[in-house]
Amino acid sequence: MIEPELQNYLSGINQHLVAIKAKKTPGIWRAFFNGMFGAFGYLVGVILIVILLAFILNKTGYLAQYQQQWQKFQDFMSQAENTMNTSQPQQGSGKPVGSIITLPDGTKVQVVK
Repeated sequence: MIEPELQNYLSGINQHLVAIKAKKTPGIWRAFFNGMFGAFGYLVGVILIVILLAFILNKTGYLAQYQQQWQKFQDFMSQAENTMNTSQPQQGSGKPVGSIITLPDGTKVQVVK
């Protein structure tokens, strides 16, 4: 059998392990803060990766090309928005007013909103 001194020592260790296990039980607040800090870590990591990628693209000269492409896209979207805004019907008239757009083959089409 086990010696009484060793038995006493093992029971003390067991009590400490039970106390540690009781402190480690998952709770709502513990899960909440673990989730918040995990999400914060992911967010910081993504931001650092984007900054590093932008720095590398800037040093290699590719960032200017992407900026030009983004500017062309913004110009295209503003032109489309202006076209849609000019085709608004006038107040008080019974028939809708639209824009006339010329297609690449030369035909003209009236676009009514």
